[in-house]
Parts: sequence; structure tokens; C-alpha cells
Amino acid sequence: FQVRRRYRPDNFIGIHEFRPHMVWRGFYSPDGFFESGKWHIDNHWEWRNGYELHTGINFLHEGVRKSFEVFPGVEVPPGIYDDKEAILEFWSNQGAWLSAKLSARAGGYYGGDQVKLSPTVKMRYKEIFNTELSWVRSDIDLPTGEFVANLGRLRVSYSFTPKISIQALLQYNDRDNIWASNFRFSWLQTANTGLFIVYNTIRDLGH
Repeated sequence: FQVRRRYRPDNFIGIHEFRPHMVWRGFYSPDGFFESGKWHIDNHWEWRNGYELHTGINFLHEGVRKSFEVFPGVEVPPGIYDDKEAILEFWSNQGAWLSAKLSARAGGYYGGDQVKLSPTVKMRYKEIFNTELSWVRSDIDLPTGEFVANLGRLRVSYSFTPKISIQALLQYNDRDNIWASNFRFSWLQTANTGLFIVYNTIRDLGH
């Protein structure tokens, strides 16, 4: 379920468009148990220079029937968890050759608290070269323990021609101390057929 509107003021501090919206998602088990739900209420402020500011709040519901380990040594016990989190995001002009995003979230998390920061930097050259470097840092404090988790990701793509391209994804997860990579070569013949060569590797730095 979602409701969205767009407003374009004639002359208000350089604003090109307001995009208020509300989205609801819910998941129930076959026996009717409310497993997961999310109300997302947000407004996007877009300026004429391409910059954006997103201000919102999430109302979260999680029903946990069986305890699970969210981090080594830190468990989430069974229960009903209703939390709220505030959202603030800043985007520079994503159409520029160099752009950035910064996302910040703070609020409840399984009966505790979470602060999540995610900076992203993108660089592109026409439609030939694209790269994106992002980092997600989660600082979590639960009744059963506290921890910090980091996830780093680098994406690179290069198109030799409109039909021939290579893509690479490198990812580091310090929760499991793992490096993962994915490389793909694509040679399209038609819209749905072609040659694809994919190579995946995972390296466990703890062993």
C-alpha cells in the first residue's frame, strides 16, 4: 500500500519539487502471525540544481518466535518489537560526473538502539565508465550486548561498446571478516541473449 504526491512550487527557495509519500508493507505467516511490518513516511525535497534532502520516519514491527544471533555472541530473544527510526538523507546532483550521498538513520532496533551511517561516492564518464564506493556503519546497542558492524562495497563497470561490457563488485563484511568479489563479462547479441562469463570468489580472512 502506498500514497504519493508531487508538488512543484513556482518560487520557493529554489525548490523544484516536493515528493511526500507513505508506504506500508506487512508480512504474515500462514497461521496469521504478524511477522514483519513497516510504515515509511517521508518527504523528498529536490532543488533545481539536482540536490535532494530526504526527511522521514519509519514505524517498524518485528515478531520473533525463535531467538537468533544477530552478531556473534549477541542474540535477539523471542518477542514483539515495535520501534521507530528517523531518516535523513542528502544527495548531490546524481547526474554530475561526480556525486555523493549520505544516509543517516537512528532509532529503535529489537528493543535496543541503532545508529546507521552510509556515505556513498559515485563517479562516471559518459555511458562508458561508472564506479561507486559505499560504506555502511551500524552501531547497535541491545539488551543482550552491543556491537559495531561495517560493510564496504565497490562497484565498477566499463562498456567497450553498447553490447560488450565488464562489471566488478568487491565487498567486505567485518561481521564475518569476509571479502567477496563478483566479476562479469557480457556480450549481448539481442536484448535477451548473449554470452555471459561470471566469476565469484569468497575469502574468509579469519582462517
